[in-house]
Amino acid sequence: MAALDFGMALARGMLPTSEKAQKDLANLAGGRNVFKSEDWWNKAVDKQISEGYREVARTAKDYLMPSGEYQREKTQTSFQSGRYVQNLFGMGSSFVPGPSSPTIGFFGAPSGRTLTSYVAPEGAVKRGDQFVTRDVPIFGTAREDFTAGELSDIESAARRGAEEAKRETAASKAGRKRLARGTGGLVGKAVGPDTTGLPALGTGGLGLTSSLLGTETKL
Repeated sequence: MAALDFGMALARGMLPTSEKAQKDLANLAGGRNVFKSEDWWNKAVDKQISEGYREVARTAKDYLMPSGEYQREKTQTSFQSGRYVQNLFGMGSSFVPGPSSPTIGFFGAPSGRTLTSYVAPEGAVKRGDQFVTRDVPIFGTAREDFTAGELSDIESAARRGAEEAKRETAASKAGRKRLARGTGGLVGKAVGPDTTGLPALGTGGLGLTSSLLGTETKL
């Protein structure tokens, strides 16, 4: 069974046309240049169809380190005091930073929130004032189902891929048959023409004569 990378599988019509679903598959494969078997790609797409595909929750950053390797950003958390205030007509609430108060009144209950930030690991490489980074998609656990149109596109692509695979197989078989006829027929058994003008080696001696005591002897 052939091993294919993301681009090859896409060209064969094995993958969905949805960009979000393709990002999920490339991430599962370990990258667009990683080779996986046809069976692996088929099973991954089947799982997407039955369970949905993962969406990117956020984009993280990897930082270049002096060793030449990339290291994932560091997570920092902090607590911010404030309160959640109910919006007009009760449509949701907004967070208002500020000192907390033990009093629960019209403006909402005293509260706070945890803030999450991401910073560069210590020793990360800089060029000028900027860190050298690369973006990395982080996928969430929730899954999104294909729409009816996307499922129709998957079926159409699968049919085109199957037809293309049949054509490639037929062309490969025809090529092997032509090769077999060319090497096993009269062409393969023919002896090339003699272009030296000399007898074949071993059929007429060395073609030299010598005389021994007046007798000509062929060598």
